[in-house]
Amino acid sequence: MSSSSSTSTGIPRELVKKRWLGFLIWQSIASAVLHLPNSIFFLRQHPSPSSPAAVFLLSFLAFHLSLLLLSLALFIVVSPHPDPSASLPELAAASFRYLLKALVGGFSRPSFTAHFSLRARRSLVSVLFLLICSAAGSLILLGICGLPQVLDLASLVDIGLRGVVFGLVYCLHYIYRKRWVLNFPIIQRPLFYSFKVGLSSALKRAFKLSVQTHVWSFIIILLLPDQFKTINMIGEFMVQQIRFYIGTLIASICWEISHHLLQVVHTRRCMLAPPKGSVVAERNPSDFLLESLEQDNSHLIQYLAYLDLCIVSESNAESWRRAAIFEQTGETYKRVINVCLKPLEQLISRLAEGFEGLSIDNSDCLSKQLNSPLDVKTDLSLHEAFNDFQVLVFS
Repeated sequence: MSSSSSTSTGIPRELVKKRWLGFLIWQSIASAVLHLPNSIFFLRQHPSPSSPAAVFLLSFLAFHLSLLLLSLALFIVVSPHPDPSASLPELAAASFRYLLKALVGGFSRPSFTAHFSLRARRSLVSVLFLLICSAAGSLILLGICGLPQVLDLASLVDIGLRGVVFGLVYCLHYIYRKRWVLNFPIIQRPLFYSFKVGLSSALKRAFKLSVQTHVWSFIIILLLPDQFKTINMIGEFMVQQIRFYIGTLIASICWEISHHLLQVVHTRRCMLAPPKGSVVAERNPSDFLLESLEQDNSHLIQYLAYLDLCIVSESNAESWRRAAIFEQTGETYKRVINVCLKPLEQLISRLAEGFEGLSIDNSDCLSKQLNSPLDVKTDLSLHEAFNDFQVLVFS
């Protein structure tokens, strides 16, 4: 029994690993298609005094190292569950209380609640994501725009600082818009069609981000000391700004395509069932699905399991799996009902906790209705109760 259980839990994990591997492969291919023509163009326009092959190799390595760093940052921050993050005053107050308790009673007793620990972890993940994106932004601009200035240290510092600004702007936009949350579409389309549909919006977003990044980087470069600036004539300065903007635009397109590809690959339906006609399918084809649904964490596998159950329940394409849910003993159906009711019960309990602290005074309710939506301070617990909205839709 233990061997079958370990096998069933291992298969979904292997599927998730294969999706990350597929994402890395397609990310490298799509980015290389954009990088190679740009590198050849810059080498022809500005021949390097050193070996062109060595310069091209350094550019290629810096570019793909930045993509690996971006993939690492996405792996850290991406989640199907929109966990809330703690603010800076909350982190400072909690740290002060922890140090005060440590000085009085030692480090033996925990001082953080589970909810605050989750929010603090999300904040630390966001900070780590910002640092990695800054390094990745510097590398990708050095790989794109640094070909003609390999031997010019001041120009490399200028490009590196612009890359740091690009990474910061992209990261802040990514976190503020909560783009790290995986959105699972109910209607599943073919992989290439899903990628093609969202490609135009990704390109538009990349164009907007490149303009914002170029403006902010230009302002920051102007505020730097003179030793960090590259003094050029007006014509050379304009050519340099155009080249920087082209590099920023290519970097934005690469990162936006990576984000879009990540969303498409990871939100694809995962069929958590053994092959039809196999020995395991004849025994109980719902073991993989149920064990993934009964996990306590909000992992990607659990969301994929809810999506798989939703599609099996609403379509007649896999009648053998639906028949396995309604088997004669009824045990499988009871387990399905329990896992589907669990998110609803959690929603009710969280809403009850959120409404406990609200006032029931009619005059207070009327004043809140007359206020502007920006002035109404709603309870955060009521908003956090709907964090599992995708699971509620699937169940």
